[in-house]
Amino acid sequence: MDFHTLDNGLRVLVVEKHSVPVVSVQVWYQTGSVQETGGIRGIAHLFEHMMFRGSEHFGPEEHSRLIHDVGGHCNAFTAEHVTVYHETVPSQHLELVFQLEADRMGGLVLNRDVLNKERDVVLEEFHLYLNNPFARAFLEFRKCLYTRHPYHWTPLGDLDDLARLSVDDCLAFYRSHYVPSNAALILVGDVEADAALALANKHFGRIPAGRPSAASYEPEPVQQGLRRFQLKLPVEVPVLALAFRVPEVSHEDVPALTLLDRVLANDRGSRFRENIVKKRRVAVEVGGQLLVNKDPGLYTCFAAYLPNRKESTVVDALLEETRRLRADGVTAEELESARNRLLSSKVFELYSVDSTGMEIGSAAFLEGDFRRYETLRERIEKVTAEDVRTVANRYLTEDRMNVLAVKPERFRLKYWLGGLLYSLTR
Repeated sequence: MDFHTLDNGLRVLVVEKHSVPVVSVQVWYQTGSVQETGGIRGIAHLFEHMMFRGSEHFGPEEHSRLIHDVGGHCNAFTAEHVTVYHETVPSQHLELVFQLEADRMGGLVLNRDVLNKERDVVLEEFHLYLNNPFARAFLEFRKCLYTRHPYHWTPLGDLDDLARLSVDDCLAFYRSHYVPSNAALILVGDVEADAALALANKHFGRIPAGRPSAASYEPEPVQQGLRRFQLKLPVEVPVLALAFRVPEVSHEDVPALTLLDRVLANDRGSRFRENIVKKRRVAVEVGGQLLVNKDPGLYTCFAAYLPNRKESTVVDALLEETRRLRADGVTAEELESARNRLLSSKVFELYSVDSTGMEIGSAAFLEGDFRRYETLRERIEKVTAEDVRTVANRYLTEDRMNVLAVKPERFRLKYWLGGLLYSLTR
């Protein structure tokens, strides 16, 4: 990997992979929902859309059209700490991508028409998201779990804030965040590092460094005691979730937590599925999600169950498995199976120039060091069964657990009868 910093602060990372004649170009900006404040929540995601609406030398949607015309593809996403624009093209068209990305970094068109059109698109996305009751439940749960930290809201933002955003708000955000000193250019694929650096200097080097404003916020207070939350939503069956605090993504315990999640909830033959769904039939669906980010996150395990089951029965079933894991740990066979599946997925991902770039960007912006992507396999291979048991006892503690119960807004007799039949046929 070659790493350089241009005079204006833009970081350039190049990984040469000449196996196929394509290159992935990714521009990572250190700006996301965490950089937002009350009154502009949702602006980072809105910019993801507006960045395709035209710049000084390219008209609306011309960016995407030009990339597609040369046989490439492009997209973007907004997260809590970053916004990323990425293209994959035949390697002979690298300079075209640099022209496009530099033009919108240095000369985005921002006016009332652009703002109104893309605001309407974003608001529609928000309403579609809210039509999914499980997504709504996640949003509400997140608000309960984060009371001070900006994780209290998602990159979707706030409907009222989005409706009030002005062109001046957008210009101020653009000038503060969309600058070279707040970004990294990541290239992976059939490209020579020296030639890529020369092109980067040619197209991005002329853009002023800028003075990005750093995010300033309070850390989330340490949780004291068990907390319970209840919601009624238009779901067909009740859903229960347990959430436990876990550390940031760069923490040494995360590889063990990742394998814990696979053994407990997400691998083929996971303990939740085998014992709660198949054997005991307490739930009809189970799972887990390890949400790790630049700041401390959550491990959530959940179960969907039929209405004839008691909520307490489902809670007890989930806790029984976490207690057994804390007491007895995992077997050598469970650990090796989870490790092999995880490493296999990572190996396949790294065959893709896109995925390699994403791993490097995540390491750089979320873990604080782009080189950590090179040590991921080593960190996973070092995890022992005792490590998994240790992190289970460290983080899956019931004295600081959060319980979310989502109940259907209306009683549905057919689901209650279906649950009764399900129980009788055990």
